Amino acid sequence: MNTVVYVMKQSITIIGGIKMALEISLELKTRYMFALESVAREVAGKVSSYKGPIHDIGHIRGHEESNIDRLAYEWMLGALEEHLGRFPEDQRFKGKYLFELHELQDVESGVPHEETKRRVLRIDEIDGTTNIKRAKSSTFDYCPSATISIALCEDETMGSTIIGTVYDMLHDDVFSGMRVDGGYVAFHNRRLLDRGDFEEKRGDTSTRIMVVGYSNRERIRKGELEQAILDADSTKKDFRVYDGSRSTTIDIINILRNQFDAYIDPRAHWPESGAMLYPYDIAGVIPIAYGCGLEISDIYGNPIEKYSGSQPLTIMVARKGLKDRFVNILRPLVGSTG
Repeated sequence: MNTVVYVMKQSITIIGGIKMALEISLELKTRYMFALESVAREVAGKVSSYKGPIHDIGHIRGHEESNIDRLAYEWMLGALEEHLGRFPEDQRFKGKYLFELHELQDVESGVPHEETKRRVLRIDEIDGTTNIKRAKSSTFDYCPSATISIALCEDETMGSTIIGTVYDMLHDDVFSGMRVDGGYVAFHNRRLLDRGDFEEKRGDTSTRIMVVGYSNRERIRKGELEQAILDADSTKKDFRVYDGSRSTTIDIINILRNQFDAYIDPRAHWPESGAMLYPYDIAGVIPIAYGCGLEISDIYGNPIEKYSGSQPLTIMVARKGLKDRFVNILRPLVGSTG
């Protein structure tokens, strides 16, 4: 029996137990998780080893598209075909690939069953492209903060994610999350994580919050949100506000690494203001965050599961007990509905 499946079956205090009827589907989900991890690792290796020229080739949804994006897209298609093609025909993925910078790609053959027809792989072939292209063009040889992110979903809604995988290129490790019994469990390098390890910050008395505005023009309004957070700290010693790493998945993973305690992305609150957050940016990391017990909503306090397709969204990800506090702090500035 697969080691991860065995460990999950034994960890009933974390996942609430596994019903016998779910054992086969759990094993299949585990195999898909391993396959997506292999895909992400393979694509990351090709991005890391690329030594050619770097140049932008266009703009899509407020983001520059570069030739390394296009290459990563092609490498991802090849890796998905190779690794998912190894599954038996009746277990093979049939649905759509939804990439960050490219149109929806049908990968159905014949007439699939209705329940598989709408499944989606939501893919960010490079999260942190600016970091990658700047590093590749640098005088120095180094690996920047960037990830390869993949999510297997039942459909295009944010609430349908089955598996999320994030490969961290800087640290050469992989995080994954899997839906089990209506909740999520998370793994780091295939080791089951205990959500109790992430409830509280460690080794620090201050609460460190990211309020990001990557490639967005509303700098003054973003500053107003930051100031509201700082003003809500009556001690003037607790809240510390930062921007992030130019990679949303890295930012959220950095909460798990005990570097920060909350991530707030308000960009979609200001329509037509430049680059915004989209489902492909976060689909891979959300199951991991949930599996580690982090709390998630949009900045108005609404579940992100209501968002779908290519609809931009705001998001707040925080340790237990912090999310509602920050929602209430920001409400006078952003409202309550979105």
